[in-house]
Amino acid sequence: MPRTRSVSTIAETKRESALNLMCRLDNEHEVLSRLALLITGDLQAAELSVFKARELLTTTANPSPCRKHLTDWHKRVTIEAAISHSLHEIARCESRYIYLSCTHSEHLLNGNDSKLAHFCSLIQHIDPEIVVRELDPLARAVAILRATGRASILDCVSRLKLSVETVLAANCRAMAWFAEKRTGLSNKAPITKQEGKNR
Repeated sequence: MPRTRSVSTIAETKRESALNLMCRLDNEHEVLSRLALLITGDLQAAELSVFKARELLTTTANPSPCRKHLTDWHKRVTIEAAISHSLHEIARCESRYIYLSCTHSEHLLNGNDSKLAHFCSLIQHIDPEIVVRELDPLARAVAILRATGRASILDCVSRLKLSVETVLAANCRAMAWFAEKRTGLSNKAPITKQEGKNR
């Protein structure tokens, strides 16, 4: 008899954990949809990315980790799904950055920099349509990876399968856009490689 109770208790605990996990995912849905939308630029693709991440999480994750780690992991998986869905569009932007480079050392921020935290906050509160309209898919992907995922430039290069120079120029564009939104003006836009040689 004790054995039956034990199996029943384990099953009940698993059901409870699964319900708690689903509640967490429901609570995070809006934030994750927004991040995916900022990358894909398409609501349907964004929802599909969130769905894929949720499916992966519910089938492979241990439902008992602390909320912060689970939330961070879910965010990362959602971003990865959105980028995977948009890789073709992202790659098509590469030609826009061939002749651009970044000479701004402040754009090479590490993952704990307060500017990235401010950038992350802006991304979470600004109308996604503005971001999609003003930044191309490559700059948006780099912005989300850097600000939300705290990815390094090399992490972005690896994830986006593009050259360091291209990612640096796209990062420069994203950081200049952020400065413009934050202060209303910016002289930190990417420069052409020819302009850089003349300085």
